[in-house]
Amino acid sequence: MILLKNRFPQISVTSCLTKKLYLSLGNKLIIRNIQNKQKSVPEPRGQLIDPKTFLERCGRGCGELADKFRDWEHLFTASSYEMKSEMGIPTRKRRWILDWTEHYRNGVNPYNIPIPQIYFSYRIPSFFNIINFIN
Repeated sequence: MILLKNRFPQISVTSCLTKKLYLSLGNKLIIRNIQNKQKSVPEPRGQLIDPKTFLERCGRGCGELADKFRDWEHLFTASSYEMKSEMGIPTRKRRWILDWTEHYRNGVNPYNIPIPQIYFSYRIPSFFNIINFIN
């Protein structure tokens, strides 16, 4: 049982599934959930029936990482830490895959979004450099 200051009622945490952290800041009581929710695994839709086709549709070279995922369920339940430590997937691709799995859960089929080109403009020489160049 966690006892807080007198102005707050006693709060007991008995659920082993939900861990809550109670902090007292001034007159406010902030409750934060620390539990890890089970990620939902959506059913394959249309032509997306395995991790290889899903990752190829995501683009940005993710198709070559398809052999690192065992099956459809593993693709949608793998955490960022697992992708980093056990599979060795680099950060940008890992974030890209996690973003697209979340979009797919929300009903958006993956499509290739190319990396935007960055154009650099050349620095215009200063007035003093032009004078030195002429002389």
